[in-house]
Amino acid sequence: MILSSKDVFHELNSTDGERVLEGLKRAMEKTEGIRPSFSHTWLKPTPPDQAEPVEEYKIENTLVQLFRLKDETEDLYHIFPPEYEMKTAKAKLVSKLKYALVDSFSSGPNLSEQRRIKNYIKKRGMSLIQKSVGSQELKLGKSRTGELSEIKRLSQILAKYTAGYGVLETLLSDERVEDIYVDAPVERNEVYVEIKSSKSIRKKCRTNIHLSTKDMDSILSRFRIESGRPFSEAFPVLEADLSEYDTRVTAIGSPLSSDGIALALRRRGQISWTLPRLIKVGSMTPLAAGLISFLIDGRSTILVGGSRGAGKTTLLGAMMMEFPRSQRILTIEDTRELPSSKMQSVGYNVQSTMISSGTYKGDLEANDVLRVALRLGESAIVMGEVRGEEAKTLYEAMRAGTAGSAVMGTIHGNSSQSIYERVVHDIGISKESFSATDVVVIAGIVRPGGAQKQERRLIEISEFSDDGFSELMGYDQGLKATDYLKRNSEKIGEIARSWGLSYNQAVQNIKLRAKIKEKMVEMAERKEKDDLLNPRWVTKANSKFWTLISKYGEEKDYSKIENRWLEWFEKRVKYA
Repeated sequence: MILSSKDVFHELNSTDGERVLEGLKRAMEKTEGIRPSFSHTWLKPTPPDQAEPVEEYKIENTLVQLFRLKDETEDLYHIFPPEYEMKTAKAKLVSKLKYALVDSFSSGPNLSEQRRIKNYIKKRGMSLIQKSVGSQELKLGKSRTGELSEIKRLSQILAKYTAGYGVLETLLSDERVEDIYVDAPVERNEVYVEIKSSKSIRKKCRTNIHLSTKDMDSILSRFRIESGRPFSEAFPVLEADLSEYDTRVTAIGSPLSSDGIALALRRRGQISWTLPRLIKVGSMTPLAAGLISFLIDGRSTILVGGSRGAGKTTLLGAMMMEFPRSQRILTIEDTRELPSSKMQSVGYNVQSTMISSGTYKGDLEANDVLRVALRLGESAIVMGEVRGEEAKTLYEAMRAGTAGSAVMGTIHGNSSQSIYERVVHDIGISKESFSATDVVVIAGIVRPGGAQKQERRLIEISEFSDDGFSELMGYDQGLKATDYLKRNSEKIGEIARSWGLSYNQAVQNIKLRAKIKEKMVEMAERKEKDDLLNPRWVTKANSKFWTLISKYGEEKDYSKIENRWLEWFEKRVKYA
């Protein structure tokens, strides 16, 4: 049963006034939207008149349409799931069973995982729908096979709107959606999304979705079940991981949000980011990737800075792939965002540790976890975010030489100097201790030509020494190498000496790494094999590079190493 916001469509459906119904329906859809009786979320089924269609694709059985909005600073992400066009009899059946299940669920099994609850609802729903079909003589298909297929579909819809997240599930299932925002008061504000931008569509998009307070309350109860965390006026912040969708949720309520509950959902996505993949999307240059690979191989301490949404964690995860598989890695984070499990699947030795988010009592604090981590044996330490008291412990360990073979982490700051100010003045690390930082890498958001379209770019790689910061690569209509990188870098010189290389040979080593990563991108595009940029291939490519360095490194003939690597790579790709 489809309802208007004035709940008149069902009444009109029972009369002969079909033409009146259609006219009224079209008028109200333009302004208020429609919804089925089993959902309290309103959708506007038609885009604005000035909307220009750009792209469309399907998420399961729901059509997603992207529209360009002229004279606007954002575009439109438009969905209309098939259940929103469901015939009245079927909608009434789903609605009836939904409320019957909700009323009786307290006597059902004690299920704490969202996926298990949904599976239970699907099975129970199929049984109830079959009984209803038999008692009401409701036809769901022309044949028994068709009827069973429709029963299964209806049970899935029942689970989606009873134990699931309703319309939001389409957004959560779309790999192009990176962030979902629901601002308070929810009934007055459209849901917004941020998607992977392209030449034809902007990153920030409004949607045709309006959640209701009732649906928001239901969704929050599911978040509480999933996380096991409280949410009330005493605890007005809820942070949870939705494992089914690999998504991080942050909810705020009264008194923190005076207009009601607001949500921010960040989808981690299924793409495994590597340095070659970042080259492909234009986030960095091959030379920058080669330099980062060289610095990581040289056991440098690297801080990755940038504002929220600039891609700090994505960059840090890609950088982790540049460790050799023989390197033990220990990660410390409060939210599972680093690619530890993906690295383990390709043979890396990664130990993950989780710390308190600072919201709830009883969780282990970052400083406690770090102190334990420093006693877990020689490892590269990767921190999801450097902040607070644990930073002091980390810098003490780096200064004393007990912090492992390499240290990397993210920190908020838009430039190397702003990171210095934050670490020294805000966190309270001494200037002498900060000198344990070798390199700062800055991820930024640029707007080409001042347009509203935003692109993630690597905008700075700087080295810290007693004289302060010196740029190795800087951004000037693109990331470019400086003379300091080519001739004077203290860190590159230090690594070169430890490897028995001249400075010029170290620069050649960096350029060779850059060529290898550039070749991987070229081959992936030419062969249309995007998986060549995944961790498995990047790990193999790096391992082959180190094998060739071991064999021919003393000759310092980088052209021979390059040719041998290219022969190996082209042969492996050919038979892949």
